Amino acid sequence: MAKKPRSDFFDAVLKRKFGFSTCFLCGCRLGKKNRADEHVIPKWIQKKFRLANQQMHLLNGTTISYRQLTIPCCYTCNNRLLQPIEKKMSAAVEQGAKSVQAMDPQEVFIWLGKMFYGLLYRELFLPWDRSDKTKGEITSKDLLKQYEMHHLFLQSVRVPMRFEGFFPASILIVSTQEPDDPRLAWDFRDELRTMCIGCRVGKVGIVGVLQDGGAQEQMFSLLKLARHKLHPIQFTEVMAQVTYKAMLMNRVPKYVIIDSDPKTVIQTPLQGFSAKPIFDDWNQEHYAQILCQITGVPMGSLFRPPDQVLTWLRNPDGSSKTMPLKKLPIQLGT
Repeated sequence: MAKKPRSDFFDAVLKRKFGFSTCFLCGCRLGKKNRADEHVIPKWIQKKFRLANQQMHLLNGTTISYRQLTIPCCYTCNNRLLQPIEKKMSAAVEQGAKSVQAMDPQEVFIWLGKMFYGLLYRELFLPWDRSDKTKGEITSKDLLKQYEMHHLFLQSVRVPMRFEGFFPASILIVSTQEPDDPRLAWDFRDELRTMCIGCRVGKVGIVGVLQDGGAQEQMFSLLKLARHKLHPIQFTEVMAQVTYKAMLMNRVPKYVIIDSDPKTVIQTPLQGFSAKPIFDDWNQEHYAQILCQITGVPMGSLFRPPDQVLTWLRNPDGSSKTMPLKKLPIQLGT
């Protein structure tokens, strides 16, 4: 929820139209002279990890090749606004996690947020059933409007925007081991309800909850992750923990947007007037179900009643576990 801004700029975003002839970011009309469609998964990632002809699963269970994951975009948004962030992220990933951590958090947020929103936008133009197009598209305009505030925050790449005393997301960046096969060095997952997104980009793992008002930031230090590089399965476990924690959040962040220069966003306190904790109680069996879904490991192998869950992050004594890359085989993502 947000106090409706007065400026024509924000009205243009909130009242925008969706379509192939409209820029997904700024909402301007597209023609031959200003069209420069944006790749949802950046081209540098597709090249680095040989993904162009690899397949990504969509919400309806079908797949699409990475190279086909493009969304309508204008030249200005693509080349002048988003491309500089891609160049910074590409260079930082080559250096490692510390370089990504040193980036402007708002740029990392935009980088993650564009992929999250871009996938939904692309699915707006894909039929739910390719054999029967009367069944509609995978996503709908109504669904996209549920992410209106996130889309508005993405406008911070276009217009000066200041988040007063808070940050809209919780973002964790860690070092990961990089397999020799570049196709195994990339992993991507997202979860719509919690707006949780995670990707392993070579030797860097990034996971974020895009609109929790930073609620998990203090939790990340409690993960006590080892300083050594995480095995891919260990990073997947981290993604499962963050995703499940996001599901336990029982508050909906609320914002006030001040039509100033720069635009100022204020988040009302998450705790509010309630003494109830922001997160519901952690349930090991429920967490194991999420871990099962994300890793593909059978529930029977992960969970032992009443509350024991298999972990690759910890030794039995609670210390951090070091896992050589070849200790647990990994397969190409589907």
